[in-house]
Amino acid sequence: MPTSYWRPNATEASDQDPIARRLRMPPNGVVASPSRSPGLAPERVTPQQAVADPAVMGRVLGLLGFAFLFTAGGVVLGRLVGPSALPVGIVGGFVALIALLVLKEKAPLNLGVLYGFATLEGMVLSSLLEMLVGRGLGSIVLQAAAVTAAITMAAGAYGATTKRDLSTWGGVLFAGLLAVVASSLAAILLQAPIISLVVTPFSAALFTGFIVYDLNRVANVRGATEGTQILLAVSIYLDILNLFLDLLRLLVAFFGDD
Repeated sequence: MPTSYWRPNATEASDQDPIARRLRMPPNGVVASPSRSPGLAPERVTPQQAVADPAVMGRVLGLLGFAFLFTAGGVVLGRLVGPSALPVGIVGGFVALIALLVLKEKAPLNLGVLYGFATLEGMVLSSLLEMLVGRGLGSIVLQAAAVTAAITMAAGAYGATTKRDLSTWGGVLFAGLLAVVASSLAAILLQAPIISLVVTPFSAALFTGFIVYDLNRVANVRGATEGTQILLAVSIYLDILNLFLDLLRLLVAFFGDD
């Protein structure tokens, strides 16, 4: 069950987002909320002041791409491991995510933990994907992946190029995330799947907003250390992964065969 959430303000939120967003990964697990030092925060400027740093954007997107490659490897590994892949992935994923927050500036351990986390997430996904493919719903999985990719590219391009100041989005998005998490937990406790189904479209819209917001932060950040770049990549990774799961849930609910 979730423990606590701590978010002082939108500009200091980047390190808390990965923990909170991880709660949306199925099945539900334990959430921890470590704090961070404001002194580690990179300088953030307004879009009007910012000059895009292609090096930072390139490194974050590179980390993101490799993370998804390791996730694909985790899916394959999960099929080889079998049923134990699910609990190993759930527990290991949370441990790896917390370790990443602690070791974010400890190269090269930080990269190893990042790719380990992505592999473990793939192991969690493998059980879900194998079940859907076994039910003959492989085409729905591909459709969800394609729609996720299209939304991510559109939302990410807007976030990275807009001149609007999106810094105020952080608090609103995080409040929405808490509402989605609370509703999902209520659906589980009340054994009311209809609540989860109603919340899922709002969750998909929420994570689309997070993609816009996080890519905007990457485009406008200055003085980002390697650890900060890794955490930004993790935030975007979880945005995309949760969006994919929401879209997959909707497609299965409306077009899948029971």
